[in-house]
Amino acid sequence: MQTFDAQFKVKRGAVALGTTRFSLARDGGNDCYVFRGEANPNAVVRVFVGQVIDESRFCIEDGTVRPQRFSHHMEGNAEDSYSLEFDWSQHEVTYRSEAGDSKVMPLGDSAFDPLSIQFAARRWVAGAANPNAAGERDFALIDEKKQKTYRLRASDGGRIKTPSGRYDTLKIERVDDPKRGLRFWLAREADWIPVQVEHEKPKTGVFRMQLTALDR
Repeated sequence: MQTFDAQFKVKRGAVALGTTRFSLARDGGNDCYVFRGEANPNAVVRVFVGQVIDESRFCIEDGTVRPQRFSHHMEGNAEDSYSLEFDWSQHEVTYRSEAGDSKVMPLGDSAFDPLSIQFAARRWVAGAANPNAAGERDFALIDEKKQKTYRLRASDGGRIKTPSGRYDTLKIERVDDPKRGLRFWLAREADWIPVQVEHEKPKTGVFRMQLTALDR
């Protein structure tokens, strides 16, 4: 996988919320990586929501994404800030919140954290003979204190215009929960890096991220 540094603008409808930066870097020399996301709300939004930093450390083992550690930090919110430690030898994952809560959960043969699941999906379509016809696939996601299943569908995403340029894309869409929409547009000629993301939640509307700068 190519390392990269990507900048995004974030909106809810027509309202600008701030910017987000995602970066992928190598973590040692054994096909391991660290993927970091940093959300910086604008001055108005920051009154209600502080800086958010997510970080996933994972390795590629036998062609499979294996998360090692994930952390989610929300400025000023210890209850919702937490880490996940993956122990593949014991097939367990340990949850710890910054408020002091902890829990050990069983871990199956394959599972991902909220960031590494993106790379699992990218490798899925990149390895398909025809990504447009890759169909659907289930991915186990561990988020906070529970495990859930995301069913993702791949389809042609068309040509997307972003502030950083135009990209031919493949769309990856969550289809198992109609109330929680999640859509990624992956750039075909840029190592399947997301150039647009939409996240829809009940009562809060659609949040959209669009790529503004990409350094590969």
